[in-house]
Amino acid sequence: MLARFFSFASLLAIGLLSGCTDVVDVDLPDPEPQLAVEGNITDQPGPYTIRLTKTGPYFADQTPPAVRGAELVLTDNEGATETLREIEPGQYQTSQLRGKIGNRYVLTIRTEGQEYRANTEIKRVPEIDRFEQQYKRNETGWSDGYYVLYNGPELPGVGDYYRFKLYQNDTLRNDPDELVVTSDELVDGKYIGDVELTDRPFRVGDRVRVELLSLPRDYFFFLNEMFTQINNVGLFATPPANVRTNVLNTNPNGPKAVGYFAGTALRSASIVIQPE
Repeated sequence: MLARFFSFASLLAIGLLSGCTDVVDVDLPDPEPQLAVEGNITDQPGPYTIRLTKTGPYFADQTPPAVRGAELVLTDNEGATETLREIEPGQYQTSQLRGKIGNRYVLTIRTEGQEYRANTEIKRVPEIDRFEQQYKRNETGWSDGYYVLYNGPELPGVGDYYRFKLYQNDTLRNDPDELVVTSDELVDGKYIGDVELTDRPFRVGDRVRVELLSLPRDYFFFLNEMFTQINNVGLFATPPANVRTNVLNTNPNGPKAVGYFAGTALRSASIVIQPE
């Protein structure tokens, strides 16, 4: 089932509550900084980059500090292993190891006297059949303009999870409401035709690329939880909750980490928007 996640914050106008307000200063204790991990390995040629930073106070508006001088080792189930090189502060990169569909990977991180491990796998991904444009005019709920349609098969066998990424002139469309993920629960083994991947139109001459990524099941739910927290604003916002992670301290009593190291397989297709 294709699931597009939209922001619900705009449903309530905070301006409606603008009136007499009292400012209340709340003295919140700063949380202990945690290791934050961001990166992935794919079935495409590397290098693959892992970014390490430290978390900061919830309301702080500053760049997360980089974690320098860590030791990162990546291994797979076939016995390949590689120590990553720090190419910039907090950014660590492979040089030889290549991801492969069906393989499992373990990322080991040693820093500040602690050891963390993240396990992932690269799942299968279908081929993209067609990637097309369509012009919409005078359609309810749509702005006039050019949209893109995805067409392709879904592999037989329930348990596949995917993410769609759209690039406009080599820039990822990365607004929270453009996080598009799907499971095959209701479409297992069927042909997926004319799926609209965005509600915002493109312009003539735009180079548009779609990437279809397979996701490990746990990473699929990580993206769901991350989306929920990003859009957890407005009148009915709930207290922030921790998003799951696959980065675990080997010492159960040691400091915890956040973030995710994921394995993905990737297929892509591109078009240039042409006038009607």
